[in-house]
Amino acid sequence: MGPPAFFTLHQLSSALKKRIDEATGGRAFWVKAEVASISAKRHLYLELVQHQDGARIAVMRGIIWQEHMRTIREALGDELPNILKDGAEILVLAKVNFSPLYGASLHIEQVDLSYSLGELERRKRETIATLRDEGLFDRNRLVPEPMVIQRIALITSAGSAAYNDLMQHLEANEYGYRFHVHLIDSTVQGDGAAFQLRKAMVRASTLTVDAVVIIRGGGSKLDLEAFNDLELCRVAARMDLPVITGIGHDVDISVLDMIARSPHKTPTAVADHLINKCLYFETGLSGFLVNIQRTMSERFAVRKEQLSAHSEVLRLRPTMQCQRARAYLNERAAGLAREVTVVLHSYDRQIQVKSSSLATLPIQRLRHVEQVRIREAKARLDEFATRGLSTLQVRVQAMQDAIRLMAPERLMARGFSITRKQGTALTDVSGLSIGDEIHTTYSHGRTRAIIQAIEHHERTTDDL
Repeated sequence: MGPPAFFTLHQLSSALKKRIDEATGGRAFWVKAEVASISAKRHLYLELVQHQDGARIAVMRGIIWQEHMRTIREALGDELPNILKDGAEILVLAKVNFSPLYGASLHIEQVDLSYSLGELERRKRETIATLRDEGLFDRNRLVPEPMVIQRIALITSAGSAAYNDLMQHLEANEYGYRFHVHLIDSTVQGDGAAFQLRKAMVRASTLTVDAVVIIRGGGSKLDLEAFNDLELCRVAARMDLPVITGIGHDVDISVLDMIARSPHKTPTAVADHLINKCLYFETGLSGFLVNIQRTMSERFAVRKEQLSAHSEVLRLRPTMQCQRARAYLNERAAGLAREVTVVLHSYDRQIQVKSSSLATLPIQRLRHVEQVRIREAKARLDEFATRGLSTLQVRVQAMQDAIRLMAPERLMARGFSITRKQGTALTDVSGLSIGDEIHTTYSHGRTRAIIQAIEHHERTTDDL
């Protein structure tokens, strides 16, 4: 049995090429694919893939020849690096080519910029919708912004034009405000920018600052792709610090701008915002102090007038009070006098009645109740009076008898005499001097003598 019929590899490849050429007719087709990898030599070589449910379902090489590269570069302009890069989904106008030596490939002639921009917008809308569904879209915009922001966590590329513009503007502000900036260096565009920005945001959340500022310089529309990253926006939305952005785009707004507490177009605008907040606070504080001073002056003036009025009232009030009190006291005194007069008259009448009663009642009582005892007492008094009178009469008679016996005439009749000097009776010789004249009275007569001599001697019982 002979060998089976067969085709050589070249025959098969040639047949496939013929069939493909017949099917495509040499026309170009718009093809959507994802760039798995890209390399540049003289020409640009791409590995194009399609995924479904996370698995590759198609792979094909793509080539941009040098002559087409010039046209594509002119069409894409500054967006070229953001479109032709690993992981980007692109829409290209390409011809299918099958080479017996290299297999099938796409010769790319054009790249649709609008599609890439549309994809960016689509992903942006998806990010916004997801943030709204999770309740994060408005969260950071509700975080209160301090009245003064001076401690700043700055996320940007160190040494970039955006960083220099912001710092120069802050340091050279005409009001002399001081800002404390903690720089967190991060790539702000290109591959890996979203991841680095997320790390920088997490680090900023651990710092003691007033706000987190994210800035970048100018660039293409696709340069904003990192700021539309869902995970980055989630981290920013959950920040307890206000997020201030200066992405550096005048027309297009990133999702990060939308959810930030205070979005601005440029880094310079961010600096102006920070300076103006300090100025507004200082101006408001100055106005507040002026208002306090004016209010206090007005209140002091009012209080001064009130004090003057009160002092006048206090000066007059004691006099008025005294006058009212004096009138009241006079009225009360008159009333009391009237009341006392009435009471005294009443008591006087009562006393008169009681006096009349007391004047007649004892007598009546004595007459009617004590009459017997009074008679008995009267009889005893009469007896005692008679007896006492008799006793007194006896004593008086005895005294009269004693007086008669002691009378000088009777004593002198018994041999006694009275000697007087100048009318004064002498009882001893102590009051006499030689030559004194004395008078002596006897029972029947009187003599006068001149003292010739005086003898002193002790008195004895014989002298008596």
